[in-house]
Amino acid sequence: MTIQNLRYILEVARFGSISRAAQALFIAQSAVSSAIRDTEEELGVRLFNRTNRGVTLTPQGRDCVKYAQEIIERTDFLRDHFRARSAIGFSVSTQHLPFAVRAFDELLREEPAQKGEYAIREKEAFAILRDVTSGLSELGVVALEPEQLNIVLRRFEEEGVRYAEISRLTPHIFLRSSHPLAEKTCVTYEDLTPYPFVTYDQEETPGYLSEESLFYAPFEYNIHVCDRATKMSLLRSTEAFSIGVDLPNFNGDVYFRRGAAELTAIPFGDPPVPLSVGLLMPIDHRLSPMGEKYVALLKKHIEALRLPTVAIHESVDA
Repeated sequence: MTIQNLRYILEVARFGSISRAAQALFIAQSAVSSAIRDTEEELGVRLFNRTNRGVTLTPQGRDCVKYAQEIIERTDFLRDHFRARSAIGFSVSTQHLPFAVRAFDELLREEPAQKGEYAIREKEAFAILRDVTSGLSELGVVALEPEQLNIVLRRFEEEGVRYAEISRLTPHIFLRSSHPLAEKTCVTYEDLTPYPFVTYDQEETPGYLSEESLFYAPFEYNIHVCDRATKMSLLRSTEAFSIGVDLPNFNGDVYFRRGAAELTAIPFGDPPVPLSVGLLMPIDHRLSPMGEKYVALLKKHIEALRLPTVAIHESVDA
């Protein structure tokens, strides 16, 4: 049984005539008759009653048409879905990095409205790697501690993925301005131990591949969250802190102007160890036009951060 045979059967059922169905399909009547016969033999049932006036569905035929219609609709949806994705669209997977979200937001605002498939997925490092290797996302964006990054570069290569560093950012501690540590110019691990650490869950990825880079100094008081909004709420209302290379919420300036949140960013470590920010992509991949534009916007939003950055270390245009 083939999808084509099911389409022929649906047309015959619609017209009540093999000859008229063949005309509508622009094929020979014998081809339609053969498709019906082959399907009936495979299913072991008779689908049509033949009369001088045409054909009518048998009870089994009506049942078959119902399922065939569902199969054809799902097949057409699958075809159209991936045709649309291959023609127009862009997908990126990223850690919880607000600048990556801002770049995606600006990309969609600048591009002319087009039908297609677009996605930004916030995930853990290994889940991002899977998205890139499977083709679910064109790019992955990660921020990792350089020494730990060296541990997984071989894993990336084994998966057929290359890592292209585009910047380095200094990790900061984020906490509310009324926090007891808010007046410090630099915060150490010892300073933070009395306070709760709000951290993103890392269900599959080892902690040392987190964008929060405190794997080497586990805290006794940890609050695990899955989304940025919850993290922001805890930072605003408690003496909890978070760590990162960008504000936990991508529209933090709006909150500041409205007075809905009062956060401060303090360099972490003495001296602070910068995180490597870069892209994951298939080794032989050439960026799509939207991918190129996204990378340009990503660099722009990284440079716009108030946190220190350094020069780009590797070209990602290829």
